[in-house]
Amino acid sequence: MHSLNASDIMARSEATLAPDTYGAQAQLLKARLTGAPVVDETGRLLGMLTERDCLKVLVGGALDGLPSGRVADYMSAPAEAVTPEASLFDVAHLFLTRSFRKLPVVDADHRVVGQVSRRDVLSAIASSRDNPRLFGVAERRPADDVGVDSAMRLARGR
Repeated sequence: MHSLNASDIMARSEATLAPDTYGAQAQLLKARLTGAPVVDETGRLLGMLTERDCLKVLVGGALDGLPSGRVADYMSAPAEAVTPEASLFDVAHLFLTRSFRKLPVVDADHRVVGQVSRRDVLSAIASSRDNPRLFGVAERRPADDVGVDSAMRLARGR
């Protein structure tokens, strides 16, 4: 049995942006995304455009009116990414030591294959009671141990 990794918890179908895209802020808002990877025509990661990047642009342009420009002009690059094999705890560590909310997951050719968010990590950890794969160990619970009632029985020593 293996531990959970980025490929187990990542979203595979979230939006990506092209570097020449205009109006990306509206796209992020409409899709209710906190950010999106910026990729070239082959899907290789070039950078990330996040809510934070958009805020910098809007605040910086507040006196000059709303800015218009391409994603490439405002994205954060290079973007930090993880591989599909990155452990759940390695991903959690990155979220704890960096300010971003989402990480692209890239293959060996640096093509985006998914994204993992803080919420994805939290959900995986929260489900650890029911998921022996989280820590990479075989399940050691009694056969009748299922759900909250079983946890209560175990806590009472029955």
